Amino acid sequence: MLDTHLHLDDPKLADNAENIITDCEKAGIEFVINNSCDMSSMLASVALADRFKRVFATVGMHPHDSKSFDDAFVAKMTEFATHPKVVAVGEIGLDYFYDLSDRATQRDVFAAQIELADSYKLPLQLHIRDAYGDAWDILRAQRKYLNSGVLWHCYSGSAEFARQAAKEGHYFAFGGAITFKNAHKEEVIASVPINRVLSETDSPYLSPEPLRGRINTPLNIPIIVAKLANVYGVDVAAMETQIHNNALKLFPKIRAFLQ
Repeated sequence: MLDTHLHLDDPKLADNAENIITDCEKAGIEFVINNSCDMSSMLASVALADRFKRVFATVGMHPHDSKSFDDAFVAKMTEFATHPKVVAVGEIGLDYFYDLSDRATQRDVFAAQIELADSYKLPLQLHIRDAYGDAWDILRAQRKYLNSGVLWHCYSGSAEFARQAAKEGHYFAFGGAITFKNAHKEEVIASVPINRVLSETDSPYLSPEPLRGRINTPLNIPIIVAKLANVYGVDVAAMETQIHNNALKLFPKIRAFLQ
């Protein structure tokens, strides 16, 4: 099992990160991908990847922090992009729910990071909230830069939108929210081809049922994989194998570390 999106550097987890990673190894969690949001989390993500064999990192700026996107950030992002354990640009995108950066800035920074990702042949990890229309318009306008894959992190859009994006070869990651009692996400999950689905926790957030409200960790990945297996009508072992294969296709740099 594996976790394609979490935040081990978050204050809720950082003091216990080493124990969490050790526990993940004991539990058979193959690897995790720590996602960046801003300068400090990007530095922390790469440091974690350097320190722990089965931790990988992304580089990029969250839409909340788009107002802080500047030449210094681009320089550090560019420096890290060739690091052997930096496997994606993320989490990037648009968040119109909180609007912590103005929308025009969010759109400009999103587009700029798509181009940067292509320069280093890295896939995208997208954070999109209440902005699927604008996100899709930007991705279509930037289509020539989408050569290394697109992952919709914590996908919360419609089944119809998922089918449309899947036709373009995009991937979709699902986390604890799909287990919530009133989530009713089965149709959305089923609309994603099984060879395009991934598992994540977004730790320390979005703990799955029956742990909702507690601090989330990648140790909860089995709950999410079991839910996905149920929706697709396969056993858990088959779902694990499928997710493993999907992840290595989207994040090929990881292969070198799994020998």
